[in-house]
Amino acid sequence: MAKTPLDKQIEKARKEAQRNAYKEELRQRAASIVSSQPIINGVRIIDDTAETVLNCLLENCKDSSTGHVSYDNDIFPQAVSRSIGLEIEKLIQYGMVTSYIPWANGGMLNLLPCSFSYFERKATAQAMSLASTTGEKVDSIIFISHRSTDKDVADMLVDFFCGTGIPRNAVFCSSLPGNDINEKISGEVKAALKSSAINVAILSHSYYESAYCLNEAGVLWYRDDVPVIPIALPEITSNNMFGFLNNEYKLRCLDSDDDISYIYDAVSEAVSAPQTKHSIITRENQKLRERYVAFLGTREIQIPVPTTTPAISTAEITTDDERIVLYYILKKNVRKVSKAAIYDWLNKSEIYDVDIDNAFDLLSSLAGGTVEKDTLEFGIEAFRKYSANAASVLPELKECVVRHTKLAINTFKAIWSTDTLDPTIGLFIAYIIDKRMSTFGDRWKADGQIASIKQWESKNTLDDTLSKNYGTCLEFLVQNNFVYASEWTGPGNVRQFTLCPSLQEYLFNCPAEIVEELQKLKNAHYCDLPF
Repeated sequence: MAKTPLDKQIEKARKEAQRNAYKEELRQRAASIVSSQPIINGVRIIDDTAETVLNCLLENCKDSSTGHVSYDNDIFPQAVSRSIGLEIEKLIQYGMVTSYIPWANGGMLNLLPCSFSYFERKATAQAMSLASTTGEKVDSIIFISHRSTDKDVADMLVDFFCGTGIPRNAVFCSSLPGNDINEKISGEVKAALKSSAINVAILSHSYYESAYCLNEAGVLWYRDDVPVIPIALPEITSNNMFGFLNNEYKLRCLDSDDDISYIYDAVSEAVSAPQTKHSIITRENQKLRERYVAFLGTREIQIPVPTTTPAISTAEITTDDERIVLYYILKKNVRKVSKAAIYDWLNKSEIYDVDIDNAFDLLSSLAGGTVEKDTLEFGIEAFRKYSANAASVLPELKECVVRHTKLAINTFKAIWSTDTLDPTIGLFIAYIIDKRMSTFGDRWKADGQIASIKQWESKNTLDDTLSKNYGTCLEFLVQNNFVYASEWTGPGNVRQFTLCPSLQEYLFNCPAEIVEELQKLKNAHYCDLPF
């Protein structure tokens, strides 16, 4: 029997009432979940299921300025898609979503502006809560060393960390206003360096030009118990890295998906960050890459261009060993050089990691060269070719020399700035300065050195801490390349070390603040006489 118009009207009203009842039940269920979620430092924490849906919507939002999303239900995990109506209703009540229109297998809605910053605000709020309950501040445990001119890159890196759940106040950027125009590391930066669990250096041409940044790099290098991640801007490659952060470190780039993933893994492990959903990490990875690429499109850098172009190719000189020895030959304008002369020059110039034997072997293969009795005789044709073009070749070779140069003064400043110098080593530095001591005996010569220290202790009425620990102090100088071997009793048996020139010059003209600190150390070891 066909339904009458009245029956149809009653049926329509019944279905409408069922829909309204379902919507009201959905609202009430959503309200009970939302209202039970904690509010931490002004941020209501979204429940896990709704967070999953929000993240999927954020990933599928094509335009953050409007927040509009049109979607099919298959963008959500299967377990979530069964209750998508409830999850969207919760997001509406959380204040993340508006203008929701569902359809058979999907829908459309608008994400509100606060949804785009939710995960960052959540991480910060949770960190602040932890700090207030423990009574301790969150340490700056991710240290980012960079030049202020590269602040945009540092900012996008910080945003990436925050987007993946690491609180903003757990990240310290070193380029506070004015920091990198001085050489001295500020107290705030020094404190952050001491507490860092992982260090990140953003390397650029301007970074290597800054004395301040190079001092920071020295501290990062010295703290070998803390991992360092060097991030390179396009002009920096493993071939032109130098100083403390040289090509011994593997460079990472922010336009590489793999490198960004490595950075996240290393940082999150170092700071014991809470586990973050893979989809969130993927989204933040993509945002960082896109933002970095856009930044490079507008970036302007000024890199000095050589005024001269080499008139000859140095392609046949393939190793750093050869390049450095050839640099010495051309600077001295000599064709015969002894191994001892090269060794002495390397030590006094504080150039490291050079295999002289390898250099002699390779250079002697060019145009009739020879090696006899530890002396290289450079081939006459090769010598004429390179010496005639020395003005254009030397700048290229010097770049290699600079990469292998590690001045002891920079290492000392880096160690001193961390306030981690052992007091006994500090006494030894005071002895070096007071006595203007530039050589240090080892083996049988150590007895004479210890006698000299005892005389100094007696003159200054100090206890015998230093004279009893001379061997440890000398080992410290050797390990940190503050000295070089200058006399031997036989092959491999060093009997005397000499202070590296840059450190000798610094200590013999020591800044007043260091002298004052060393005097405090001496006062702490003052020995009252029994009469």
